Amino acid sequence: MGPLPASGLNNSDAADSANTADAGVSFSDLLSSSLHSLNQVQNSAKNQAEAYMSGAPDIGLNDVMVSLQKSTLALNLGIQVRNKMVSAYQEIMGMSV
Repeated sequence: MGPLPASGLNNSDAADSANTADAGVSFSDLLSSSLHSLNQVQNSAKNQAEAYMSGAPDIGLNDVMVSLQKSTLALNLGIQVRNKMVSAYQEIMGMSV
């Protein structure tokens, strides 16, 4: 059994990302789609929590908590990726030519 996908992305999203990287999609497009996916995960968790608080009968507390944890993990992953990108940028800018 392989590792679970982080940030609430399913395996098909990860496979699509790998395929688009092979197809010559630009880094900015890949980054933009990742941020869009992160935003969708957070909006979904927020909407589910609001629906639960409004008394929707088809949403359980456990579902809300799981979606909030997925949202938190996705945000943490996004922050770590940003930190690595900033670190790589600073290292490149520090190189003498």
